[in-house]
Amino acid sequence: MSAIDNKHLIEIVSVQESSGVSRKTGNPWKMYRAQCVVTGGDNGAKVGELLLPDSLKDTMPGKYLAEFQLDVSFERLVVPRITALHPHGGGAARPQAKPAASAAVPA
Repeated sequence: MSAIDNKHLIEIVSVQESSGVSRKTGNPWKMYRAQCVVTGGDNGAKVGELLLPDSLKDTMPGKYLAEFQLDVSFERLVVPRITALHPHGGGAARPQAKPAASAAVPA
């Protein structure tokens, strides 16, 4: 079964990193939570968090058209997972890969 509409407009205000060590396995972990403002059907703004994949951890604040897919968390809850972010309205810029430092060229 596939979703009919898996894109939603969100505003990311900040991205916060959480990290730690698993008590069960002893392995280190990191998560990135986007603090988001969403507008519901009643046009009321609500603030919440969405988990970002590592590939989107450097996302800048702004408005995005977010693509989602459903997943199951370690607590067996069905949760939305962001699969892609597309800047919306010119207010957001998707992070670009930083170029490698190069040797200075004399002028």
